[in-house]
Amino acid sequence: MPNIIYTLDNAINRFFSEGGASSSKIQCDEFAYRMYGGQVRPVDIQGSSSYTVIAGPSGNKIVQFREPAAMLDMDMLALAKDIHGDVVPSCSELGHIGDPNGSQLAIYEMDRLPGANYITVRPSLKRNQQLNTINSLASFFAQAWQRGTPAESPLVDRSAIRAQCYSRFNHLADALPERFAPAVAETQAALPALFDEDYPLVLTHGDLNEMNMLVNPSSGEITGIIDWPDASILPFGFTLYALENVLGSMGSGGWKWFDNAEDLRNSFWRAFRGQTGLSESQTRLTELAGKAGILMRYGTAYDSGFPGMIGTRDPKSTARREKLQRAELAKVRKHVAN
Repeated sequence: MPNIIYTLDNAINRFFSEGGASSSKIQCDEFAYRMYGGQVRPVDIQGSSSYTVIAGPSGNKIVQFREPAAMLDMDMLALAKDIHGDVVPSCSELGHIGDPNGSQLAIYEMDRLPGANYITVRPSLKRNQQLNTINSLASFFAQAWQRGTPAESPLVDRSAIRAQCYSRFNHLADALPERFAPAVAETQAALPALFDEDYPLVLTHGDLNEMNMLVNPSSGEITGIIDWPDASILPFGFTLYALENVLGSMGSGGWKWFDNAEDLRNSFWRAFRGQTGLSESQTRLTELAGKAGILMRYGTAYDSGFPGMIGTRDPKSTARREKLQRAELAKVRKHVAN
């Protein structure tokens, strides 16, 4: 498979040419300039279903233009802000742009968080900085465990969430190659415990990858968690693949772990258990939830639309995401074999 080379210009051109938006980059830039002034410039790493710029005299605002199928759930974002505080950007809806009879883009304004995308600073982080990333990631997950999601929240429908997850893993059991069958069976066996009332259902970021974590390049500490359109309520731990993703990197020769990856992994669990007081049995269950999340995130084509799957997107958006995801699927093998 040929390598997928990311460039900023290609990402922006692809969004406006393939997304079917009835507005242009120039129109979006002009809107951001009229609203906030300053130099309007695209962020270095663009999402596949949005166009994002920095604006304002001091470059303190983010303006994001999102496809109709990728709009933000403001209730989910408010919950994320309540749980995680300053690492989640404040956000406001600003309406739409484009032909009312066409495919308009939804407009959002956010405070610009400090830091750089983890994927860009990862090669330069020293061991002590890597440890700071790990410890702040442990704190992020500890917040989710400790705060959970109130059972009375309108966002929580335990029976519906359970039905969707069971359906999703039934699909995985049929769709994945035979070599993944033991991992799927193991996670299916754990589902009853993960949906027990004693195990927390929590706000779950839908795509906690290396591009959606911001870190301080000097310290390595996480300063922001961005891109929340796919957030949902799931058993705790379904995004623990984020831990594995910060313990190595994908290159032309495949995935390569840091030489201190195991020490960093152990540091994460020490910090997490120290903040939450998890028992050995609870820790084992969260590890199984992490394996379940890996299979859900990397084991199917993005938003393939099988019965019970949470959310589907339009074919053009799906096709773009699937091109990127083919490079990610190798991560299934590296994670679930452990």
